[in-house]
Amino acid sequence: MTPTHLLWILAGAAAVIIGVSMLVVLWRAVTTRNDARRAVLADIIYVTVIAGFLVYSLFSRSSIVYDVVLVAGLGGAIGTISFARILTRGRR
Repeated sequence: MTPTHLLWILAGAAAVIIGVSMLVVLWRAVTTRNDARRAVLADIIYVTVIAGFLVYSLFSRSSIVYDVVLVAGLGGAIGTISFARILTRGRR
């Protein structure tokens, strides 16, 4: 087995795990009635999308992929803070 084949196998396993976890989180987000829980689940979905993009980037020959992931991570933190302010109605 060559290292390339091992990379394909491990990346495929990672993609399956990420896909299953995203489906479970989406199911939980649809079935819950708590707004705070939905906020946390939205963050988890965001992180799984970034993880899926990182798995995809293993086979992309672009050097900007990791910069995109870093910017997306910063955007996720800003979204979390703003949604927390919405849930607390601006109270600190």
